[in-house]
Amino acid sequence: MTGEPTSTEPVVYRSTRWRALGTFVFLGVAQGRQMDRARALAGSMLDEVDRACSRFRDDSELMRANARAGQWVTTGPLLVEAVACALDVAARTDGLVDPTLGRALVALGYDRDLARIRDRTDGPADPQPVDPAGLPPIPARPGAWREVELDPAGRIRVPAGVALDLGATGKAFACDRIASALADRLGIDCILSLGGDVAVGHGTTTVHPWPVTVAERPDGEVAETLTLEHGAIATSTVVHRTWTHDGRSLHHLLDPATGRPVVPSWRTATVRAASCVEANGASTASLVLGDRAERWLASRGMAARLVSRDGRVRTLGAWPDHPVEGRL
Repeated sequence: MTGEPTSTEPVVYRSTRWRALGTFVFLGVAQGRQMDRARALAGSMLDEVDRACSRFRDDSELMRANARAGQWVTTGPLLVEAVACALDVAARTDGLVDPTLGRALVALGYDRDLARIRDRTDGPADPQPVDPAGLPPIPARPGAWREVELDPAGRIRVPAGVALDLGATGKAFACDRIASALADRLGIDCILSLGGDVAVGHGTTTVHPWPVTVAERPDGEVAETLTLEHGAIATSTVVHRTWTHDGRSLHHLLDPATGRPVVPSWRTATVRAASCVEANGASTASLVLGDRAERWLASRGMAARLVSRDGRVRTLGAWPDHPVEGRL
């Protein structure tokens, strides 16, 4: 820990909110006098993630690796770490969360930041069930994530004919990384949310009962408020990241087997776990699994809240008071 000792500081909660990575950022700290330092460090790290991992900026390292698919490309260590994280989640979910669906997303019109897509169309689409039979052929290679190669020294080889997209794990990866850095470098206790992916950082031995709201949209009605003292929580939903393309209502959560938007049994899944990456991986996999999600989550000891297409709520495990033993 390189920050100033804070264990004897009085608890003074402060929070701030801004936008990054195409979504909202919320940061809360228990050592209020260090908020400026915490905000600066978090902002700097988010900028680094954006430059390395964004699919929506031509100068990112990810886009450079995608443009030279089939070849080894030299990158910084951050992108290698982020892709390694995505591949680990793919392996632990048997490919349900797949980082090689970039070409499929582009074919469906998700080729830039969602706000810009909505500007050029009629805005967000109604979250209606998608008819896969009505969609054109989508470029997808099930299992292509197994062919991605990484060199820890700072190189990536994306398979030919494939484009990486870290949208399924990138925010969760950044959230875990930044919360840990704030605790380790500044010695503070904090909570960080990136678009609803939430992680707690512990820089002291004090436990803080951070209140967390669960909702299907960032500006939508709060469905539940819970207390998060350790670990993380993540929500995946098909009712928020929606758009229209060729007159069809689409959402961003794709079935890796087809490259097409899933026809969900559950419209929203929220999961608590030891890390944000694990929580996000489980919530995303749950929507892909549909009717099989409950058994899959139970087999992994996950606490979860599932919302059906008609709005009925099903809770699993020790929701919401989960001791975060669950693992992917």
